[in-house]
Amino acid sequence: MLDYITIKGFKSIASIVDLRLRPINVMIGANGSGKSNFLGVFDFFRAISEARLQNYVIAAGGAEKVLHFGSKTTKEIEFLLVFRKEEWYRLALSPAQDDGLFPSREAIPQDDRLAPSQEVVYFTNKESNPTLGIGLSPQHRGREAGISNPEIEYVRRYLKSWWLYHLSDTSFSSPMRKTAKLDDNHFLRADGSNLPAFLYFLRETHKAEYDLIVRTVQRVAPFFDDFRLEPRRLKPDDIRLKWRHKTSDQDFDASSLSDGTLRFIVLATLFLQPEELRPSIILVDEPELGLHPYAIEILAALVRQASATTQVILSTQSTLLLDHFEPEDVLVAERIDGGTKLRRLEAPQLAKWLEDYSLGQLWEKNEFGGRPVPR
Repeated sequence: MLDYITIKGFKSIASIVDLRLRPINVMIGANGSGKSNFLGVFDFFRAISEARLQNYVIAAGGAEKVLHFGSKTTKEIEFLLVFRKEEWYRLALSPAQDDGLFPSREAIPQDDRLAPSQEVVYFTNKESNPTLGIGLSPQHRGREAGISNPEIEYVRRYLKSWWLYHLSDTSFSSPMRKTAKLDDNHFLRADGSNLPAFLYFLRETHKAEYDLIVRTVQRVAPFFDDFRLEPRRLKPDDIRLKWRHKTSDQDFDASSLSDGTLRFIVLATLFLQPEELRPSIILVDEPELGLHPYAIEILAALVRQASATTQVILSTQSTLLLDHFEPEDVLVAERIDGGTKLRRLEAPQLAKWLEDYSLGQLWEKNEFGGRPVPR
């Protein structure tokens, strides 16, 4: 569980300090409020943990695009992650002359009793050699600072197990509809591109979870009977997503599925996969796209079920999805003085309103923000 997060100087986020995170975190806000940038923080840490910092910065358009309003306004990006109560990790990054970023300060506790505000060990890295300075990368495991490998490895594995899912592309050319490699089955990829290989793996090794996924899909798509998951005869290393209709013995492939049905299959697989295979934090950007109201209800139930053991962070524009959660689960994103701010709803302040209205209706009435504000 990630208990608190501090973000300073990252994209639209000027300063978010000690934001408390719960098992379920449903983020709402107007377009341009910074929801995607908050989710992007977790993708950023995955890149760092995999020693892909510079690749991430290049893909983002350079350090000037990652720093809040550029280097003239922001001299340093800073993060503080607090998890498992006694464990935490601090990282600061500065702009380099080549429009890249390099880790200027990095810290973990020397002693479980130390809080982030107390004495810590810093790794100081030089801009002249930015690729070797990141303490979580394979090249630098903290030995220079006297930190034992298990401490660094714990943080690295934890950050590497965060997955941000973008499932908006269900078009004809979507990766979800294409052929996958049979052995690409260690985890469900962020774009769902290895869905048939992953489902095949679950059917062969985790039959109970696979059967639950099938039954859940049947609730949303009553015509659906089961998946047809077999390696291709002439290319046994490849596999395509095929399925059976209840009233036909003909096999259909992913191209015959509607956008909403295909997206729901990926979401059901994501949240119902065995606990040991799940990311430590599941992040999904607008999972409700294309879903029928009943499918949204089922999705909310899957999120609540998974959150018993896995932290979930969602971004949504759906009042229907919001109706299925508690006020304390909701984070409201707003642009204030040019920067993204996040605040958590409090049930006592909404108790009177909730006697007559649902949470989604209160959002529509603009009772707690998260909507465009005329300037």
